[in-house]
Formats: sequence, C-alpha cells, structure tokens
Amino acid sequence: MIASVDRLKSLKVSDAMAHNLVTISLNSTMSEAADVLCEHRITGAPVVDEHGRCVGVLSGSDFIHSKAEELQGARTRHVLKGGSPFQAYCIEEVQHDLVRNHMNPSIQTIREDIPLVKAAHCMCQAHIHRLIVVDQYAKPVGILTSLDFVATLIGIIEE
Repeated sequence: MIASVDRLKSLKVSDAMAHNLVTISLNSTMSEAADVLCEHRITGAPVVDEHGRCVGVLSGSDFIHSKAEELQGARTRHVLKGGSPFQAYCIEEVQHDLVRNHMNPSIQTIREDIPLVKAAHCMCQAHIHRLIVVDQYAKPVGILTSLDFVATLIGIIEE
C-alpha cells in the first residue's frame, strides 16, 4: 500500500494525460463542434484560436446551458423527448451559431510537468472534469480528465 502511495506521488500530469488531443476551432459552428464531439465520442474539447492557442472549452453542458437560456427567455415549458439519451436534445436552435458564443472562456490549464496529485486537487477545488495541458505558448498538448486519473489509480493498484 505504501509503495502504491509513493508511486502515485511520483507521477506527473504527463504520465496520465491523453496525448491524442481533439480541438475545436473558435470559428466553428455549434453543429460542426457537435459533429466533432460525437465522432470522437468525447464530452468536451479545448477551443483554439487561429494561432492554436487555447481560448476556451466547449462541453456537452454548454449545449444544454445555451438551450436553458433560450427556454428561460421564452418563458414556456418544454419537455424533451427521445428514445435514447442521445436523442433527447436537439441543437437546431444554435447549430449555426459560432462556438465562440457558447464556449466557456474560463479555462483551467496545467503543464505536463506538474505532479498528478496537484492536478487532482485543482480539479476537485474547481469542480471540473478536465484540465487542458498546455505548453509554454498556451497551446494545448493534451488533456487530463477525471477518467484518466481514475484509470491511472487502477493501474497503480493493479501493479
């Protein structure tokens, strides 16, 4: 058990992060962004500007927040229906809007040489599920998700 704790303490963000990063352009439409998320079976991705710098994050919850704001303005009650969870939400109303209008510009980034335990603390304190790993130029080089952290813990336990 002590060896597992010591091993965990020795890990850096680079040991657990996903290196095959999917990004979304700031100027993409929400429809294009939804296609990217679905194609890669991910729930969120960093948004990059024309220089490749991370300027925000777009997640599935951003689609929901956009719809909720629209419904509040309409002051009507809507029931979302569908045969599966993937059919329960339609993005028709925002499909042509640009990602820049719906992304979360408040991003949490981290460098890959930071201790993994410190990254976990950061995620817990900020109540977030992903940290964008950036280089010295603020360009994303990877992503650390809560699932990456759990997979790393399981790997250490099974060693």
